[in-house]
Amino acid sequence: MKTLEKRLEGQLIQNLIVQKMENLSQGQWFYSVIHYGDWDNDGNLRDWDERVCLYRKQHMEGVHRRLRRNLREHFSNNISLFFTLERHQGTKERIKVCGGRTKDGKHKKYLQYGDDRPGKYHTNLLLGPITDNQIEEPKSKLKRLWDTPGRLGIPISHHPYDEDLIDLKIDLINSCLRLHPDVNRYTPSVKTQVLEGPDDLFRTGHYSLKDITNKGLDFMEVLDTENSDLHN
Repeated sequence: MKTLEKRLEGQLIQNLIVQKMENLSQGQWFYSVIHYGDWDNDGNLRDWDERVCLYRKQHMEGVHRRLRRNLREHFSNNISLFFTLERHQGTKERIKVCGGRTKDGKHKKYLQYGDDRPGKYHTNLLLGPITDNQIEEPKSKLKRLWDTPGRLGIPISHHPYDEDLIDLKIDLINSCLRLHPDVNRYTPSVKTQVLEGPDDLFRTGHYSLKDITNKGLDFMEVLDTENSDLHN
């Protein structure tokens, strides 16, 4: 019964999100997966004190608030956003244990594995609509992103783009998300794709909420209700 309730809970939330996205005539919708880097933009491992917060839900909700603000400032106040949280696979806690003494009287130490340590969070983000007009007549803040690197590693302004503007929109979304200091400039940090139609919306909405049914989590642990546009 509990599994059925979780499935129904996930389905209701998914249907609510998809309903808000159904009118594709208003502009294209996109899906981004955001990974938060252990490494900085210079390729150096960040101090643990800078990374430990990426394992904490409260910090991640703060990250989402900043991403939300950046996206609205650069694209439009009318853009709708749905954030869900997903954890990477956890690891076993490593514990050093003393096990007797060596011949010279020193303690022997070995590793023992204790409780599971939860993995780091990453974000699934549904965002839109983004119209061609928003790109062709960009806000002043959005114009600045043309100077940031695109998919070829050179400024977006130097890239060739097709007339449908999809690839340009994707590069601008990725650059906007990388303005957050927890998202580094390396390609794996952000992956964005366009959602072509209702079937794409349905599958992606289901995937973003899969931990409700697959892991039995409460929807409050998966969907960031504070930063998602459920009631607008």
